[in-house]
Amino acid sequence: MPKVSRYTPEEIKSYLDSNYWTQELTADIWQRNAQTSPDQEAVWDGQYRLSWAQGWQHVERLTVGLARQGLSNDDTLLIQVRNSVWLMLLRLACERSGIIPAFLHHGFRRQEIEHIIGITDPVGAVISADPDQFDFIALYRELQQEHNDLRHLFKIDDLGTKELPSIKQLAEEGSHNPTPSSLPRYRFSPGDLTGIVTSSGTTGLPKSIEFSCAPRLASGRVYVDRLKLTEHDRIASLVPLYTGGADLSYHTAPQVAATQILLKSFSAQAACRLVEAERATGMVLVPTMLIRMMEISENGQFDFSPLRFITCFGSALPYDVAKRAEELFEAKIIQGYGLMDYGALASHSMDDPSEKRWSTNGRPLDGTELANVELLRNPKIDAAEIAAKGPHCVGGYVGNPAATTQVWQDGFFHTGDLGRLDDDGYLSIVGRSKDIIIRGGQNISASEVEAILAEHPDIVEAAAVKIPDPDLGERVFVFVISASGEPIEFEDMVQFMLDRDTAIFKIPDRLKTIDVFPLTAGGTKIDKKVLENWAARLSELS
Repeated sequence: MPKVSRYTPEEIKSYLDSNYWTQELTADIWQRNAQTSPDQEAVWDGQYRLSWAQGWQHVERLTVGLARQGLSNDDTLLIQVRNSVWLMLLRLACERSGIIPAFLHHGFRRQEIEHIIGITDPVGAVISADPDQFDFIALYRELQQEHNDLRHLFKIDDLGTKELPSIKQLAEEGSHNPTPSSLPRYRFSPGDLTGIVTSSGTTGLPKSIEFSCAPRLASGRVYVDRLKLTEHDRIASLVPLYTGGADLSYHTAPQVAATQILLKSFSAQAACRLVEAERATGMVLVPTMLIRMMEISENGQFDFSPLRFITCFGSALPYDVAKRAEELFEAKIIQGYGLMDYGALASHSMDDPSEKRWSTNGRPLDGTELANVELLRNPKIDAAEIAAKGPHCVGGYVGNPAATTQVWQDGFFHTGDLGRLDDDGYLSIVGRSKDIIIRGGQNISASEVEAILAEHPDIVEAAAVKIPDPDLGERVFVFVISASGEPIEFEDMVQFMLDRDTAIFKIPDRLKTIDVFPLTAGGTKIDKKVLENWAARLSELS
């Protein structure tokens, strides 16, 4: 089995000896649940509802089916589909088979896919074949002509052409009673490469990140404790299953036999209806999603009474938004912090005071070490870069040792995020080291500008970016989403910020009201690269 390149044998042994890591895989937990809670509901995606026993039976059939199709251990399989029961079962079958799934965002196209093929050397791909969506079949057929090793092509479900075998078909029509001898005999060990997750690629072509099961399950055990999860919980995952936030569903929920509820594709209306209809006790999303759900829930048309918690990852949630969301949904806001390239780093617990949950990103996960605690706690500086290590760290970058070396320095992962650590051990993210706008020699934090404007009663969300300026070097251009749909007046924004004693140099030079923010390919963060391009074009036209 290929190993995660960054892990040393000493590091793996240390995490196992400290019980942060175990030999157990997510698939093992599903198998155990199938035996101990066979009839309890495991997963629902709006179309298919499976118990633990039904789900595990499908996993075993699919494991045999993939082997009969010619896939074996150490093969890499590209997966480019939306959330579904079949995607979850496919991940588990890959784990059983020793197959390494490489997850691609649904929005990736030829340029990104070809780049990932060149790095990961896949033998096949699983794609969406919905005729109403992008024609992935035509694209991948072309790619097969250009890449001889890309031999296998599957669709995820029954939609589209009948010429391709489907994962759903293999799971339903494989060997109805697989025997131990018919199942592939492969076993991932702690530190093995069990998956590849591709970054959003906002600064260029996407990177392929090494994932291993052990650190993801370790993070899951912390979430179980901090969120007080039980088999009675029903967790609605509104983010794609391949993102870090979805670990609360895929790697965490099975550990207590909690039900996983999947949303195929996010819209505020669909999310609210799903959470209400399925009586979810928790939901996993990012700030942009939460804000959009809040917009259509103000009139009380949805019943969210079973909700206990709302986990919000991806970026910092403005204080006023967090407070208002908790009042609206009557559920505790649980913020967290992590990166696809690192893994989970911090989160809140259900017992944390509301002020901490609204104003910070939580406490570092058990076993996490921060490199520069003194700097993070130094009251004389605004913030310091967050660098960390521990049992929740994922690996490096596939095929890019230089990028791995760049972020892993002196044994710590340098996140590029700026933060503060308070006396109670709570971490607050205040911006990106690269998200600083230098206007006439003055450093302006984009996140600070956004947080101030988020308090404006007519502004739902704000995103500040830089535009080049021949005199000052850079200026601040802010995009906002209006609560009413009517444009926000520039003079109104200026007066609002002045009323809050905002330094003059921090007030944006340009303002544009838009309907919706572009998101990164990962679908969880605002794509500031796109906004910078928009700002540059608008500046040229004015």
